[in-house]
Amino acid sequence: MVTESTGRGQVILIGAITLAFIILGIVIVFNGVLFTETISAGDTSQSAATADKIELEVTHGVACAVEHAGEDTPADIEAFANQYQNTTAESGSGAVNISPENEDGWNVDSGDNLSVVISYDSTDLSYEQTRKITNEEVQDITDEQCPEEQ
Repeated sequence: MVTESTGRGQVILIGAITLAFIILGIVIVFNGVLFTETISAGDTSQSAATADKIELEVTHGVACAVEHAGEDTPADIEAFANQYQNTTAESGSGAVNISPENEDGWNVDSGDNLSVVISYDSTDLSYEQTRKITNEEVQDITDEQCPEEQ
C-alpha cells in the first residue's frame, strides 16, 4: 500500500508541472500576439497618410503666404516655413523642413510655379520631395481658408 500512494503523488506532481508549462506557453504566445498588434498599429502604418497631410498643409500654407503676402512675399514664405517647422516639432515625433528648390531663395516672380522642397524625418519615415505650387492653386485660396494675421 505504501507504493501505491507514492505513485499517485508523483503522477499528480508531474500533471501539475505539465499543466503549469502549458498555461505558461499560452500566456507567452498571447503576450507576443498583443505586442505584435501594438507595434504594427503605430505610426508606420500611417506613414502615407502623414506624407499626404504634410504635403497638403505645406501647399495650402505657402499658397496662403503668396496670395495674402504684403510687399515681402519671400519673407512671408520663410516665416510660414519656420512657424510650420516649429509647430510640427512640438506636436509630433517628426521634423519637417520647407526650403526653396533653387539656391537663390524664394524666387516668387520667376514664373507660374513656386518649387518647394519638403523634407520629413522621424524614426519611422524619412522622405524628401519637390512640390510645385502653381498660380492656379494660389488663386484658388480664399480669405476664409487662410489664418488671420495677428
